Amino acid sequence: MRFFGYAIVLAAAFSGFTFISCSKEPNTKEQVFHNVILSEVEATGQTSSRNYSGVVEEGKSVNAAFMTGGKLLSLNAKEGDRVRKGQLLASLDDTDYQIGVNQLQVQFQQMQAEKKRMDEMYARHNVAPNDYEKFEAGFEQLKLQLDMAKNKLGYTKLYSPSDGFVTFKYMQPGELVDAGTPIYKITDDTQLEVSVDLPLQVYLDRNEIKDAYGTVPNVSNPIPLKIVSFTPDADNNQLYHMKLDIPSTYKKELTTGMNISVTIEMNNEVEGESLIPSRSIFDDNGVTYVWIFNENDSTLARRQINVIGQPIGKNSMVSGLSGNEKIVSTGVKQLKEGEKVNVVSNPLKSK
Repeated sequence: MRFFGYAIVLAAAFSGFTFISCSKEPNTKEQVFHNVILSEVEATGQTSSRNYSGVVEEGKSVNAAFMTGGKLLSLNAKEGDRVRKGQLLASLDDTDYQIGVNQLQVQFQQMQAEKKRMDEMYARHNVAPNDYEKFEAGFEQLKLQLDMAKNKLGYTKLYSPSDGFVTFKYMQPGELVDAGTPIYKITDDTQLEVSVDLPLQVYLDRNEIKDAYGTVPNVSNPIPLKIVSFTPDADNNQLYHMKLDIPSTYKKELTTGMNISVTIEMNNEVEGESLIPSRSIFDDNGVTYVWIFNENDSTLARRQINVIGQPIGKNSMVSGLSGNEKIVSTGVKQLKEGEKVNVVSNPLKSK
């Protein structure tokens, strides 16, 4: 009996110990939230600006050629020479052309004298109208032949088609050339242009381009640019070529081959274009996203976007946002879908 009593006491003590140990469970580890800074999506309004890299080029280059063939007699310019529009560049041997003009000139003078006599006879009704009309037609035909021969004689002189400089000389004196054979390449540097490569979307929306201007380090103010043309065929990088005119007043500050930053202002007819911090954008398997903050439960959801053009300073133009969202702008790569975060104020804005 005494042993049985001891057993009851030990059992009661053990059960009490078990109850105490079970009632003191370890505290659950406190959940840690990422601190994030939010940015508001900035709708771009009626216009948006996009920046692209361009190159300053000469306005045009032309091949100077004779309009008739012959033996090249003289060349009056060499590579690197600056020439003026209308300046004599080269000459052909014009001996045969001059003979042709002289022959027709003699015939024309004889026929002119005959025409004076025919006019007097026709006035006295001594010539039939039909014969007089045939004579008139022959006279006009001879006059046209003489004019054509004089033109060909003039074509033996080659004049510069524009101001510029000689970049290439193709022929040498004594060579036989045909009409249209290039003799010189003349580069017109009085009118500079900007060459820019654009992505497909901008090319498709080219009619929405409102304005364009360029900036270079040595010119303090933006340079106004005028669109000249678009190339409809894409290059190997799927980019489309655009050319813009530069005002002649900037000729002294700019040179061919200089890099220039081109800003294009476009009308926003496509809904959902917004300006957001570039650091808020992240990539996942080739698709671009941003984190959208839910104010109701402080959780995150990612939203797919499309980046438009090149970054504008520290910001990027995107589509896919309504303009009313709040997005995470810091540490976006370490966050997860549905994660709850702690919002902190932007220290740069608090100053």
